[in-house]
Amino acid sequence: MLERVDALTAALDLARGLHDDGIIADLDGVAGRARDRLGHGTTHTVVAIAGATGSGKSSIVNRLAGTEVSTASVRRPTTSMTHAVVWGDEDASQLLDWLEVQRRRAPADGLGHNDDLAGLVLLDLPDHDSTAVEHRLEVDRLVDLVDVLIWVTDPQKYADEALHSGYIEPLAAHQGTLRFVLNQVDRLDDGGVELGRDLERLLRADGIDDPEVVRVSALTGDGFDALTGLLAATVDEREAVLARIDSDLRDAVTHLGHGTGQVVEGRGRDRLNGELVEGLAESAGSRSIGDVAARHHRRQGSLAMGWPFTRFVRRLARKPLADLPGPGRDGAAAPRADLAIRDYAEARAGDLADPWPARLRAAAFEQRDQLIDDLRKSVGRAAVGAGSRPRWWTAVAWLQRLLAAVAVTGLCWLLAVAVLGGFFRFDIEPLLPETPGLEWCPLPTTMLLGGAVAGLLVAVLMRPFLAAGARRRAMAARKTVEAAVDDLALARVIEPVDSLLERHAELGRLLDVASGSQTT
Repeated sequence: MLERVDALTAALDLARGLHDDGIIADLDGVAGRARDRLGHGTTHTVVAIAGATGSGKSSIVNRLAGTEVSTASVRRPTTSMTHAVVWGDEDASQLLDWLEVQRRRAPADGLGHNDDLAGLVLLDLPDHDSTAVEHRLEVDRLVDLVDVLIWVTDPQKYADEALHSGYIEPLAAHQGTLRFVLNQVDRLDDGGVELGRDLERLLRADGIDDPEVVRVSALTGDGFDALTGLLAATVDEREAVLARIDSDLRDAVTHLGHGTGQVVEGRGRDRLNGELVEGLAESAGSRSIGDVAARHHRRQGSLAMGWPFTRFVRRLARKPLADLPGPGRDGAAAPRADLAIRDYAEARAGDLADPWPARLRAAAFEQRDQLIDDLRKSVGRAAVGAGSRPRWWTAVAWLQRLLAAVAVTGLCWLLAVAVLGGFFRFDIEPLLPETPGLEWCPLPTTMLLGGAVAGLLVAVLMRPFLAAGARRRAMAARKTVEAAVDDLALARVIEPVDSLLERHAELGRLLDVASGSQTT
């Protein structure tokens, strides 16, 4: 049984932050009380006699003990403190200290002496309907601690709403630890048979599956053989302590509300992971990132290897990176990512009961803002990385510079010849010697035209190579984005959800142990 208590304690530690703090605190108290009660052993069985004012519970205790343990009265609540009667030679002082019961008696010789009751600790509780608040608080406190609870009622108050709705109905989950006594049957012509049946009907309505009512008269002693036999059997079995703790643990497991249901695992889990990555990749713009990367690559290549004097046209054109897709740039991208995350969390939850679907959604969205930011950065890095300069671009760029220099040199030479060679003044002697070259084309003209034509031809010849490189870069960009999305989905969404589901599974295992349906 201690193993089950330990399992409940571990489950409560695991459930913190997932369930209501008030429920966790209450169930911590249940586990603590169970542990303390087990620490006092099963030598004694604590049976509490509870009832309303005038029901005769104190008279029953006095008759069982063979002496006046409590002052009996039908007119007012006279039991203001709990009284204990201990049968047997075993010391119960530590147990009674734990119960905080100070008034202790032994049964009188003769009528109260009964070896069959050895080990019984009988408590006479204050009246549960007392006008004194401290009396009701004392009853409520001990109801949670005792092993067996005997409710005593009478023909006048057996149907009292305060008894049924205030105590019996909430304790229905512990019905194995409840007993019922109908007192004062000497006042009824049939000995309380009919009234006892009606009380059993009310108890079934309270949730007691198979109630048994012992009919007694504290005045005449009728029915006390049956009541004593009931107490003797309870003590003799030595199982009341364990039965009470068992019911407490099962009730605690129920209140924790772990619920039932199956989560999606195996191939179904892998499929959902793939759908999440696909949805996030779409929100990141994996389909259009290739086009942007290709255009960026061609622009960078043209700027590096194009004819230097026409590059300004490329520089004035819109930059492809301005068309980057993904969250933070595309107004619909973030909602698409949110939809993919929500669908994933709901699908992974399967048919789990509340509050787990909501907890899984919260876990999936916990890092949503960071995920969106990381997706945006990954798209940018993929596009920029796709435009990296191959080494051969440098050689072509230097060739273009050389050809541009040749063309500029030719142009400058022609201008010098025109100014200093008398081209504009035919009436003066040329200041320069004759310009070398072919008969039909001087060398400066050859340099100007040759450098310009060759530069433009090189730029045109590079276009197929740029196009091929752009296609490769587009594919690389898409793969880079998909790989980044895969890693981000795993770190930001899948692992938090998996962690919570592992917590759910471990919590379920611990609660199964605590309820007694499974062993460790």
